[in-house]
Amino acid sequence: MYGKNEFNPFLILAVTCTAFAVVTEVHQIPDKVDVLARQNASLQCSFELFKNKNNIRVYWWKTGERQFFREGDDPRKMFKVESRASAALKIRNVTMGDAGIYYCRVEGEYTGNGTGVTLGVKATPEPMKILESQDADGSLLCKTSGFYPADYSLSWYRDGQRITNGVKTNHQLNAESLTEASSYLHDTQPAQEGTIYECEVSHSTLKAPASATYIVKPAEVSPMTTLPWWIPLCGALFLLLLLIIVAIVSYKLCKAHKGKVQMKTCVRCTQPIVANPNNLNDETVQGNTQMEQWNPITTAEVTDATPKVKKHRKRKNDPMNI
Repeated sequence: MYGKNEFNPFLILAVTCTAFAVVTEVHQIPDKVDVLARQNASLQCSFELFKNKNNIRVYWWKTGERQFFREGDDPRKMFKVESRASAALKIRNVTMGDAGIYYCRVEGEYTGNGTGVTLGVKATPEPMKILESQDADGSLLCKTSGFYPADYSLSWYRDGQRITNGVKTNHQLNAESLTEASSYLHDTQPAQEGTIYECEVSHSTLKAPASATYIVKPAEVSPMTTLPWWIPLCGALFLLLLLIIVAIVSYKLCKAHKGKVQMKTCVRCTQPIVANPNNLNDETVQGNTQMEQWNPITTAEVTDATPKVKKHRKRKNDPMNI
């Protein structure tokens, strides 16, 4: 059972000193609890055994705050009476703001204040990642997650060999008041395919240094030569449009040429056949004029005329004439 009363140190002190209730000793063990940010914390409060669990009332507060925690104010905080001699405060998804000293107060058959427990919150720099920097020099960027405390050390390695030249490291606080480290690496040696870069961070929250790796791939040997994804796409669309235009123009030209060929063939069919090949050029040029002057009757008369027989003179000396 949990109270909803406001906490006033002077009022509690007066009640404790003047009340006729039996004062009991309340322990909070351990006196310090360390957790990582974004994890859960559990704070214990133990006291003398109560006869009836339903008579136990336990209140919690934090140093610097002037009232008890109340149900519903922070859904991350849960209060629970675990037995007739113990209670617990559980905090889910701990943040840096949850760090501090917490006290419990027990009321019922016995009354007493806890000795206090310190909640320490730390944060690990994991997970880490290595990205290609947006700078024109093609450097690599190593970023850590937010961590606490701020003491750390960061190193770069290339194929297992530590790199000290071309490294620039800095850090800053994020929105959660955690430290984030960023380190740039500009390797003076040209990167070859399969080269392995490693960014390593040491911190008090880690049993072993945390690291992130970056392997150079064939297309990533020279980051500056890598084109954005939209440039090849635009090029392909432009070529496709160009092919469509060429196909349409070619189709129209072929269709027009075919119509001209048919027209020329029909004109030639209407021209007369020339009898004299020697005068082909002249008669072709004259064209329709010869067609108008041609008379089928006259031609027929000339064609049907009987050929004349040429008579030869008899020679005087010919013996056949004697």
